[in-house]
Amino acid sequence: MGDHEIRYFVIPMIVVFILGIAAISGLVSPVAGFLIVGLIAILTGTVCGWLVIGIKWCVRFFHNWKEHRTVKKVITVPKR
Repeated sequence: MGDHEIRYFVIPMIVVFILGIAAISGLVSPVAGFLIVGLIAILTGTVCGWLVIGIKWCVRFFHNWKEHRTVKKVITVPKR
């Protein structure tokens, strides 16, 4: 995983954290609310990041598989 792929983890985490802090109500103690929002933000960032990386991996895998399969078809030429 490169440095540029960290953004798939961090950006959703920051967005969820900011929206969660803005939505905290007074029903729960501030510390508990902050910890819950932080935990949800970490889980969301982790899930979104691995989902994007998994999709990229699958696309790359199928592209390589398709390319390998077409190369095999081109190379096999019937002999006379």
